[in-house]
Amino acid sequence: MTFWTSPGGQLAVLAIGFLIIRGAKRLLRRHWPAWLSTWDLMAPLFLICSLVLIPAGAGLILPWLVMGWMLIGVLVTLIQAVRNHEILYPTFFKTFWRLTDLYWLLGFVSCFLLVIS
Repeated sequence: MTFWTSPGGQLAVLAIGFLIIRGAKRLLRRHWPAWLSTWDLMAPLFLICSLVLIPAGAGLILPWLVMGWMLIGVLVTLIQAVRNHEILYPTFFKTFWRLTDLYWLLGFVSCFLLVIS
């Protein structure tokens, strides 16, 4: 059980999750939403894998990552409100979630590097 909580185990979880999502996308080709990419479903896996690395030493940076994630939500809201003079939920959530994908990818990489160093 200790393998799955180690940094190598988390990389394995991410690789297996990516392969399962890609397989489901390929299997459900006609019924898979065109707007939904594989990376959109990887963000929760990056977040969960970052949380699992807390006991191994990633607990120092994770609160700052969560606060940064909240800041991204606030900034996306303010930018859309100023630029469009309104906040449309589909536009907001798509923009926020795509930025979340990138943010938690970088967040997991930083947690991973902190744990292995």
